[in-house]
Amino acid sequence: MDYREAYEKALQLLNVRFLSEGELKAKLRRRGVDDDVLKDVVAALEGEHFLDDQRLARDVYRYYARKGQYGHLYIVTRLRRRCLPVPEDVERPDEYALAGNLVKRKFSYRADEARKAARFLQYRGFSPSVIRDVLEDFTVH
Repeated sequence: MDYREAYEKALQLLNVRFLSEGELKAKLRRRGVDDDVLKDVVAALEGEHFLDDQRLARDVYRYYARKGQYGHLYIVTRLRRRCLPVPEDVERPDEYALAGNLVKRKFSYRADEARKAARFLQYRGFSPSVIRDVLEDFTVH
């Protein structure tokens, strides 16, 4: 695939969904684009602001944080899966408040529910210290 075809295919892929540089490279490699052409296409797309991993990482982080259902670790894992850096300049959600609200909304204050709540919070990417502190309050009630 030559430069023009690779560039057009990249624009088609980016038209469907914003992609990170790593995601775009992987998709184009699967379509047979060699590394020299790929490097030129990526450079052109970055110069035209079609590819911007920092902006995309901030937007993805804010999206998951705004949902109010995920901890920092979950969001970081999602970013890494998309080959994105962890943005330094975004405000991290208050994990204690989020986890507390999720537990109150989804679980009753029974001892047998504490284990389920812990697994739920762990799956949602809350740190062990947050889970411990929230469930400490949970079992006291």
